[in-house]
Amino acid sequence: MAVGAVFAAHVARSRHVPLFGVLLAGMVGGLGGGITRDVLLGVEPAAITNWYYVPAILAAAVVGGLTARMVSLSPLPFVAAQAVALGLLITIGVQKAVAYHTPGPSAVLIGVVAATTGGAVNDVLTGRRVAIMNEGPWMLGVVVCGATIFWLFTIYIGFYPAVVATVAIVGSLRVLSVRFGWTTPFFPGDASGDFRPSLGPQSTDAQ
Repeated sequence: MAVGAVFAAHVARSRHVPLFGVLLAGMVGGLGGGITRDVLLGVEPAAITNWYYVPAILAAAVVGGLTARMVSLSPLPFVAAQAVALGLLITIGVQKAVAYHTPGPSAVLIGVVAATTGGAVNDVLTGRRVAIMNEGPWMLGVVVCGATIFWLFTIYIGFYPAVVATVAIVGSLRVLSVRFGWTTPFFPGDASGDFRPSLGPQSTDAQ
């Protein structure tokens, strides 16, 4: 969660968001996925019931905001840092879902939601299109793959090997997709950026 908060605050400051907005972005990036996970599991959010979560994540957000100008990441290192944060956020979703004996597909879904909620909310708050919904190098697909891998490893091997494998695979796939231009797939017959749904007989085209 702290890594997610540092990364989210870093991104917010790079977008020229004011001080309190940067701190809010860090809090959302660090806590948003875990709170959403707990709501889906029907339990009290750990970030609310334990006093140390909010101060710890706020401190991480301060660190991320303060270091954003000192640590200027070029594209591939930025993508790698983002992937590490995503990989770790996946683990907080799937691991607790497994602890509550959630079925495998549901545990994977919770991992995906936990990893992407904070970033999606921050994109909306800063007036940008949600990154996981964009065309371009793999992101949401990598998160789904990572959540599935973590679930398999944590069930059949163990928690710590699952964390290492998930972060390594998510990081590798995300960086490779950027490096070699692997783009998000579309439904058969849809060209990238060309699909526009019909609005029915009252659409502009029909008129």
